[in-house]
Amino acid sequence: MVANPITPLPKLQLAIAVLIQAAEGLSATVIFPFIPQFVRDTGITGGDERKTGYWAGILESIFFIAEFFSVYGWSVASDMVGRRPILLLGPLGLSISLFGFGLSRTFWGLLFWRCAQGVFNGNIGVVKTVMAEFSDRSNLAHAMSFIPVAWSSGTTIGPILGGVLSDPASHFPALGDLFPLLKTHRYFLPCAAVALICFSIFVLGWVGLRETSPIILARRSRAISNANLMPSPETGLLADSPETGYGTSSDTTVTSSEAEDERIPALRELLVPRLLIPLLNYGFFCFCQTAYQVLLPLMFSTSIPLGGLGFTPYQIGVVRGIWGLCNTFFQLVLSARIINFLGPRVAYIFAFANFALCIGTYPLMSYFALQAGQVDGWVWTLIVVQGIANICISMSYVTVQMYIVTSSPRPAALSSTNSIAQMVSTILRGLAPFLASALFAFSLEQGSQLVYIVLLGTVALGVYTSFWLPEELKV
Repeated sequence: MVANPITPLPKLQLAIAVLIQAAEGLSATVIFPFIPQFVRDTGITGGDERKTGYWAGILESIFFIAEFFSVYGWSVASDMVGRRPILLLGPLGLSISLFGFGLSRTFWGLLFWRCAQGVFNGNIGVVKTVMAEFSDRSNLAHAMSFIPVAWSSGTTIGPILGGVLSDPASHFPALGDLFPLLKTHRYFLPCAAVALICFSIFVLGWVGLRETSPIILARRSRAISNANLMPSPETGLLADSPETGYGTSSDTTVTSSEAEDERIPALRELLVPRLLIPLLNYGFFCFCQTAYQVLLPLMFSTSIPLGGLGFTPYQIGVVRGIWGLCNTFFQLVLSARIINFLGPRVAYIFAFANFALCIGTYPLMSYFALQAGQVDGWVWTLIVVQGIANICISMSYVTVQMYIVTSSPRPAALSSTNSIAQMVSTILRGLAPFLASALFAFSLEQGSQLVYIVLLGTVALGVYTSFWLPEELKV
């Protein structure tokens, strides 16, 4: 049997879509290395280091909660006015809100601008719709494999910038003397750097992004056809032939099937087992991934006597950056091959199960660091093991996105399907930081390992539901 040829993907459109999606990871994670200290600097903790997790969790959660409440609205708007204008608003709004975040001096200012970032990231579901719309069955897996590349790229560059560029006046006194603003706003520089990247993505999208919505393109096609059929002094009303005049069944007439294909579906039409099972697994993935990522800077920055590793924002940024580079290489070179070899279901189960290793290494790191009084070789070995397991986790994101995209019943429902998935993602990514941070702070106060016990139990439930996924993707 001859294999079906693979349709080439539009490189420029793919690149722009990946960059817009990477902006979410950038803006979401640039604050991770310095947000614990930024929160303490506002004075909201009253000088009690143990309470940092509560307030940092609120800031990290509000981003995704705001995204949750805006995502469906962005999806509907993209069906009405097109994908392109909605996608361009995202990076433009992010650049403005990041500048505001970096210039804030109070906790409530941070909260406002972090909320604005979440709103402008609400169009991320539209990005996934665009990637599916310029793909077909032959290259869908290839296109979807770029989604974790976009996320890992953003979550690689974001923590690097957040860690390396934070408090630049302390690392480079001459720079602080030249720009006094960097002394009074110690975390403005990393926010400004990401804001400029987001603005550059906006400019690139303005120049090169094309419309992909089948609804909008069909409307434009009919408008052009109708304009060409308008009577003129040279042609008359029925110049061509009786078959192509007004009142006939020409291409400009909207048939009942076309109208049905273009109708925006109601939510209840989509909430069927074919979509609900992938959404359930996607929910477990988003919660566990976000909880793990939020715990990393909290645990790494907490002092060793209290159960952490005592890392500086710079050290946290370097560790995250090295992991991100390795993860990007893995996604580009090995991820798709492993998924094709194992199949999407087995690949997802294997990848998701690595959460147990990622979370389970936290209490072990704390134990060895406390015993040695420093971060010794055993701790660094666990950090490496944790990073490798986290790289494997990225495959679960690719496979669950493939399940979700192929669960859409018709073209007009693709945007709604992705928006529902993004709503699931954002609400759980919104709850996870607060719950994980609060549990971490409570565990420190009580001297217990409750946060890790709860999260490992959640991972076990996620592994159980992963066996409900079908063996093959729906076509």
